[in-house]
Amino acid sequence: MDSLKRVRERLGLSLGDVAERTGLFPQALWRAEQPGISPRADTLATIAKALGVPVCELFEETGHERQRRKRPAKR
Repeated sequence: MDSLKRVRERLGLSLGDVAERTGLFPQALWRAEQPGISPRADTLATIAKALGVPVCELFEETGHERQRRKRPAKR
């Protein structure tokens, strides 16, 4: 969940900071940030709440979203 790490760093928080806010171990948070790892839904909800962001912000941007962002606006 590379997006999880980006959100955490954007907010200026360390793994320890998020661990304190969530009650999760820093090692568990580190693992959740690794590419290809899919944390449980309740873990994501806990992290999102602690960071003050919607859960969807913790997910990678999909190809569809990237394409939509790159398209010029219709006039």
